Amino acid sequence: MNKILIIYYTKTGFTEKYAQWVREETNCELLPYSRRDTADFTAYDTIVYGGGVHAGAINGIKWFRKKMTELSGKRLAVFATGAMPPESPEPEKALKQNFSEEEWQKLKVFYLPSGLNYEKMGAVDRAMMAMFRSLMKKKEGEDSEAYRAVSASYDISSKEYLKPLLQYLKEN
Repeated sequence: MNKILIIYYTKTGFTEKYAQWVREETNCELLPYSRRDTADFTAYDTIVYGGGVHAGAINGIKWFRKKMTELSGKRLAVFATGAMPPESPEPEKALKQNFSEEEWQKLKVFYLPSGLNYEKMGAVDRAMMAMFRSLMKKKEGEDSEAYRAVSASYDISSKEYLKPLLQYLKEN
């Protein structure tokens, strides 16, 4: 049986929500990023890392990239949550910039649309988003879709977006 471990880094709760949904479907084990150093990787066949996309970077991904050599021989996957619409070309660009070409070939990467949660953001993230909103307002206008998309909290996460990841995890 394929034993799966998901290590996830969540700031506003979206990544944790997706990790829990995966656990419901696969009976995998979950490990918060804060406890990553307690992981015994030898007990698992598949290691999945999940993190939110923040300014183009997947939260905590540098740690996972360093671990990839140690995890050689295991099935590796990454899922990234973010506010970018799934039909946009931006998620794939953002995900690819987090990995070298060699790393990209060794793992499967999935984008899971989630949303924005201003209430759970830290002060620095809220300030950055306020500057970004101001820039979008000047550039695109108050009525633009881009401006409206960053103007308030929203949640578009859905179990439907998990289907490709779940299919990959259920393959032996």
